[in-house]
Amino acid sequence: MIFVFAGFMMMAVTVALTDWRRGWLLALLVAVLQDPTRKMTAGTPVALTMSVVVIYFVVLFSAQRQMQEGFAEFSRRINRVWTAVAMMLFFIGLAALNGLFTYGLQHWKVPALSLFIYCSPLPAVILGFIYAQREEQIVHFLRFYAVVTTIALIGTPLEYLGFQNGAIGLVGMPESYVRHLPGIQIKVLSGFYRAPDIMGWHAATLASIGVIMALRGRLFAKAWPWLLVAGWGFFNTLISGRRKAIYMFAVFGMVLVWRYFKRLQFAQVMSFVLGALMLFAITRYTAQSERGGVYARGATTTRSEVLQRLEGGFIGTIQTFGVMGAGLGTATQGVRHLLGSDQNIGWQEGGLAKLAIEVGVPGVLAAAVLLFVLFRTLLRITSAPDLPGSTQLMRVSLFAMFVTNVVQFMVSAQAYSDAVLTLLTAFFLGCLFATGVLDERYAREAAKTEPAPATTLTPATA
Repeated sequence: MIFVFAGFMMMAVTVALTDWRRGWLLALLVAVLQDPTRKMTAGTPVALTMSVVVIYFVVLFSAQRQMQEGFAEFSRRINRVWTAVAMMLFFIGLAALNGLFTYGLQHWKVPALSLFIYCSPLPAVILGFIYAQREEQIVHFLRFYAVVTTIALIGTPLEYLGFQNGAIGLVGMPESYVRHLPGIQIKVLSGFYRAPDIMGWHAATLASIGVIMALRGRLFAKAWPWLLVAGWGFFNTLISGRRKAIYMFAVFGMVLVWRYFKRLQFAQVMSFVLGALMLFAITRYTAQSERGGVYARGATTTRSEVLQRLEGGFIGTIQTFGVMGAGLGTATQGVRHLLGSDQNIGWQEGGLAKLAIEVGVPGVLAAAVLLFVLFRTLLRITSAPDLPGSTQLMRVSLFAMFVTNVVQFMVSAQAYSDAVLTLLTAFFLGCLFATGVLDERYAREAAKTEPAPATTLTPATA
């Protein structure tokens, strides 16, 4: 298996060097294949989880000229965002030094890995900004992602039904993992992905894309296949055993309705209604089955639980580690592989608490400023009506996905130590920024294709 995967990696690198757009699509395939390959390789080497990063950097190298031009255009148009990013990077740099003091120079790789995880998504924003030269390219990417993820999620129902295979299940835990809630025990499922949080993220994203494409199809004849895709993704979030995946999809739906409700047409409303009925039927069917009943009961929560998850241990972190926190790497998933017998001191699961221990309260405040600037900019972008080459529906949909990921990060920071999730989130954000200038790019392309006006020579006059 490892040799087949290595051959595919070499092919993906070759394609990425010649065509970075196709290379980025192949990175999605690598992202799916790397997890089952790791499970089926002796010792489950953690380095395989970073395989997608290799393709990512090859894509950046291949697109370096366009990246430079895109960075200049992005900085010129949205300079306030980069100012906030620069402030955040300053505190991340301080946190990296703090991490060196926490772990010592002998474990310098721990803050270095965390610094890499924090900074590597930034070029992906520019990659998304230059990738979307037309809205059709965003749609093509969403379709490709939907096809790949729809197939990859087959592993989750197989695990749900008790199918045994080395490529299925939680990495490094063939005996599976069981969550204990009051009165019930839930076996969390990950399918072909390495962890339930990762699988749940992809399932919720697939369900969101299904809704986007169904609304974009407008007519029911074009919408119903995508409603099935949304239902397939939702079913996988339900049986993942992770409530955060279900609520991720719920937040997407609420934001989409909030920003696009006034523009909904009758056919789109009907798609919404039919989609809601289908999700209700899936939930009811799962709840009534003997095997799926625990998953349906485990999806319920209370308001106090939601608030507790959003807080995520933020106050306790400050009380324990102080205003400046303990430095980078203290709450980053995966650094335990670099610490050897030592244990990571971070216990935080929520995003706020993770930031508090790694970058301190000043870093959290810088992140809040960055988020505020981003939201102001994105609200302005999503308020624009349909323009030549760009629709408000796509802008609002990408915005809903971004908000969903912000909330998901606040609830669970562990998944965002995964390179695939952070890179895709940053890429979609870059595509959203690009939708604000697609009308200008469309006009430039139209001007290139229009025939040049006839010119007449005028006689010279003395």
